[in-house]
Amino acid sequence: MYTSIHFSPQSRDARDDAEIIHRIALQAVRAEQAGCASIGLTEHHLAGFNTYVDPFLLGAHLAAKLEQAYVSVTVAQVALEHPLRLVEKINLLDVLTRGRSMVALAPGSASKTELQAFGAEDLDRNRVTAERIDAMLRAWAWDGEEPGVDVGTSVDRGLVAARISPASYRHPRPLISRATRTPETIARLGREGTPAIFGQWLTTDGDARDQLAIYTDALLGAGHDQETVDECLRWLGFGLTIVVAPTQAQAEKNWREYVEVGGEGPQAGRLGGAATWEKEWTHREVARASGSLVGDPARIVEEILRMKEAGSHAVRIIPAVVAGRAEDREETFSLIFDEILPHIGTQQLPDPTQIRSRVAATV
Repeated sequence: MYTSIHFSPQSRDARDDAEIIHRIALQAVRAEQAGCASIGLTEHHLAGFNTYVDPFLLGAHLAAKLEQAYVSVTVAQVALEHPLRLVEKINLLDVLTRGRSMVALAPGSASKTELQAFGAEDLDRNRVTAERIDAMLRAWAWDGEEPGVDVGTSVDRGLVAARISPASYRHPRPLISRATRTPETIARLGREGTPAIFGQWLTTDGDARDQLAIYTDALLGAGHDQETVDECLRWLGFGLTIVVAPTQAQAEKNWREYVEVGGEGPQAGRLGGAATWEKEWTHREVARASGSLVGDPARIVEEILRMKEAGSHAVRIIPAVVAGRAEDREETFSLIFDEILPHIGTQQLPDPTQIRSRVAATV
């Protein structure tokens, strides 16, 4: 399994921010040493819901500390940014990681709090995201000749008439994927040979294994070269939110406390949070907790191996920890690194210089 630790910590208030961000860097290095194939980052804004906010800035910092693990962004919120700015950010991360990065594109959060802060609350996010991704692909495909490339959309203007810099490390562009849950889009991505990033493995009906067959059938039936097929399959998998403790009983106790206090970040209504986002925060945390796998390390290993047997090649482990419990966070990561990862057959992702880098292209 290609394993990723997904870092999306939450802050109770401003006093938590600096220490949480500092610890992510330390935990990311530990994750690489324990065999993780990638370090997962994401994008959320405001209220401490994702302490570091910007996966590209934090990813650039981690790039100097990691030797083999990729930086994977799941996801970049396309609905919030001009397509050219995203191209530049993704290219720079690609260079700093020497091709060891993957960025999943998606409309992103439906949070009213986030959207109105960027003036995007009235956007048709799905349509604008599709238009912006098309504009990004045009930018990456442009050969640098006149008269330039139009990166405009129905809500953006832009004409690129000079070389986009930095150039990506990979050739012809960075490793890009799409995050989706809809069967139609899953099949289309398979036909296109685009890596697909799925949501949570566990569902109210059991699990999401049906998505694997839809994508794999479309991918293998489209006549892609083996390199494309292999690259897509390396990222084929799900997120798995876990509440883990040394015993099943302790894990269940931690899960009940997580729900009771309102999750990992601000406890809605308890810390005097703004009324405009209290309800939204509580909804996010309840949703996060409802899809969790709760158990001891053996239970977590059992579920990940069940994913693998179903055809999943990758897993994003998403730890959920009760607010203000630094000792529980350390214990959680120790259990993941010492008692879970050694039992699931972790694999490393390939060196980009041997596949689709500009270095390889010029040799």
